[in-house]
Amino acid sequence: MKNVLLVVLSLPVTTALFSQRVLFKGVTDTIYNGKELVLYNKVTGDHDSAIVVNGKFEISVPYKEPARYMFYSKYELKKKGGYAPFGILISGPGTISIKTDMESFGRSVIENAPENELYQEFVKEGLPARQKISEAMNEKFGADVMRSLDQKSPRYPEIVKYYDQLNEANNLEEANRLYSFIKLHSNSFVSLYLLSNLSVNTPSEKTEEMYNAIGKTYKNTSYAMNILKGIDAKKITATGKVAPDFEQPDTLGKMVKLADFRGQYVLLDFWASWCVPCRAENPNVVKAYNRFHDKGFTVLGVSLDQPGKKEAWLKAISQDHLTWTHVSDLQFWNNAVAKLYGIQSIPQNYLLDKSGKIIAVNIRGEELTKKLLEVLPGQ
Repeated sequence: MKNVLLVVLSLPVTTALFSQRVLFKGVTDTIYNGKELVLYNKVTGDHDSAIVVNGKFEISVPYKEPARYMFYSKYELKKKGGYAPFGILISGPGTISIKTDMESFGRSVIENAPENELYQEFVKEGLPARQKISEAMNEKFGADVMRSLDQKSPRYPEIVKYYDQLNEANNLEEANRLYSFIKLHSNSFVSLYLLSNLSVNTPSEKTEEMYNAIGKTYKNTSYAMNILKGIDAKKITATGKVAPDFEQPDTLGKMVKLADFRGQYVLLDFWASWCVPCRAENPNVVKAYNRFHDKGFTVLGVSLDQPGKKEAWLKAISQDHLTWTHVSDLQFWNNAVAKLYGIQSIPQNYLLDKSGKIIAVNIRGEELTKKLLEVLPGQ
């Protein structure tokens, strides 16, 4: 009787928990009957799929916290050999309607998602600036070159470097635009979500200023916690600071500490076998390593490869001729060192002097060579 009473008493609570769901209801042309769509969310951990039946599909997931759910069509993936993930930002439980374009999910139309509409408005306002960058790239390198650009192209490093320069200037404008947006929508989840993305390329002081301007409504979410962790990480990994020590296993499972490299100039290089820009930059790092290793310079690679993907990591090391020390816990974006350093995108690196102090951040290509010529004795 006691157990029965406990079950009865728990029913309202259980029902309430399971009623907090997000339902995505899609409609599309019946010619896509039997085709599959996939939903995933790295923040909430959700991963689900649905089959189109009579031109309709439904995917329901428990509401855990505000987030942006990503979708793709397996039909589009098979037809095009790839896809651009399509995101829908939501801030609470409810039903979201999707007029779905199975051929190109990015052209789908979303209803009943006001936060998503606000997000799209911000993105749309930034498109002219992105278009200017694209036009500048076409003007400098030629539209044909940009259309057929491949990471194996001899000009790829030069093109990436120029893009980074243009993007750096645009990041400052985007930060100012976001600050104005936050002041108008301080209690919107969109403000917090946008800041979590843009803070990667924003100085910690500016990020903190914008974070403080956001209301309290969503500051108990994982997005808010990640922003604060990122601010703290940037403060302890700024130029002039001693790089935080850490320990991770190398390719043979032997534990390696950053402090083991004191007395040398060290490029702490965050990368992964699956990261195309990282692989494109590797020849530059190899060139610098081969030229300056005998002069007191070395590299310590920290890989963000995925669980179960050690062979891919080792293969990339061999293919790219990366003959220095490599470490990884094979935990993807949850890599403990990456979290310690606030890494949210790769490639990223830190150049350390012999005492372990950071003397340059994200230094690549010829800039790395110039810096090493400057700091290494006898150069």
